[in-house]
Amino acid sequence: MGKYDKYAKCTKCSCELCSSINAETCDIERHGAKLLTVRVKVDNVCPGKKVAIAVIVYDNCNRILAFKGFTTVVEKKYENQCDHDYCGSIERKLVFVIPDKDEYDPCELRVRTIGNYIYPCEPEI
Repeated sequence: MGKYDKYAKCTKCSCELCSSINAETCDIERHGAKLLTVRVKVDNVCPGKKVAIAVIVYDNCNRILAFKGFTTVVEKKYENQCDHDYCGSIERKLVFVIPDKDEYDPCELRVRTIGNYIYPCEPEI
């Protein structure tokens, strides 16, 4: 008998990750939060290379208020890249939940983006 035997076993039905629910809309501002939408565009990215991007939101005291990250790969636009612009761009929209206080006014916040290649010396993906 193991420590976790009393818990339900994982079955095909219990691993359903995508399902539909009916939910009413919620006014998050009424609950002390608001949404901050950040649009990110990173140019001059080599195609076929895995890239990690982080977006960091700072308050006016240089404290990290929130951050998110993602990895992606820019696909090749053309088969013969020598005839065209070789580099690509990454465009994403990230949404952050921030406190609904005057000190977190979106106009006073700063957003920074940082990125790097993952395994840059490996062959293209």
